[in-house]
Amino acid sequence: FNLKKILKDKRVLKIYKKFEKNFESIDYTNKIAVSVSGGPDSMALCFLASCYKSIKDNKIQILFYLVDHGLRKDSNNEAKNVKKQLYSKKINLKILKWTGAKPSSNIQSIARKKRYELLFNECKKYKIQTILTAHHQDDVYETFFSRLLRGSGTDGLSSFLKIEKKFLYKGKIIKIIRPLLSISKQDLTYLTNN
Repeated sequence: FNLKKILKDKRVLKIYKKFEKNFESIDYTNKIAVSVSGGPDSMALCFLASCYKSIKDNKIQILFYLVDHGLRKDSNNEAKNVKKQLYSKKINLKILKWTGAKPSSNIQSIARKKRYELLFNECKKYKIQTILTAHHQDDVYETFFSRLLRGSGTDGLSSFLKIEKKFLYKGKIIKIIRPLLSISKQDLTYLTNN
């Protein structure tokens, strides 16, 4: 990245500053995993995390992971394409594959559990305590209203609003951090188009 050139764009700089503020509000360790899907949101997250490392904390080690669920015929090629795109930006991506039989019902829920299981296993293996995900402002609104319609209580309605959520996995605490919660999808798309 040519950061000086990119951050001259006032809108990009404003988006980066929001990310930086959110990220610095959490307690992170020197090793972080970034969950990548290949969509504009997660590609923007890769960019912002890389900017942060370059500008603020060069000691931080950031590992980038994409889970290939193997649920679509072209998922393997899509994952390789994302890896290639990120490599062109000097970001190394590791593809984690969900192998074995796939469910015929409740696919989204099972796929989400499997994705976190694969990510958590990598975190345990490499002593990573923090995973960044690309959930953004629009996701908050969508999740809030879908939970409201399902009759969620106040705990269910407020839990998604938190930047940080802790999970206990095989005796280790792993934090899921959502540093894009105050950033709109429109802004993230703008980032990926520049």
